[in-house]
Amino acid sequence: MYTIINEATYIKVTFNGDVSFSAILEAFLRITALPGYERKNRIWIFRQNDEASLSLSTISSVIPIIGELDTPGKRKNKVAIVLQNSMNSAISGLFSNEEKTGSRSIDLFETLDSAVQWVAA
Repeated sequence: MYTIINEATYIKVTFNGDVSFSAILEAFLRITALPGYERKNRIWIFRQNDEASLSLSTISSVIPIIGELDTPGKRKNKVAIVLQNSMNSAISGLFSNEEKTGSRSIDLFETLDSAVQWVAA
């Protein structure tokens, strides 16, 4: 289950519980239809009770698809990913290469406050 909130300067997507490939892709497609999507940074929050709720394979499968769906030529948007469990270090390598290519800058955070500060900078 997820919620989407369209803030003035960013779009926040919050997942609670188990996260599947199809749910992440569905949320991405929904936010691309929001007013101002092209101009806004994004914050993806994954709140789960255990590491099995968000698998490394799910994350690694979604990143290339989101990259392909991103519109070329738009401004460089920031994407903050908030992982509220110990998977933060396990997936950080997936984002280091993605950050150097494409139209986005991606970083990982452990708290929502630090993610909001980063996308606002």
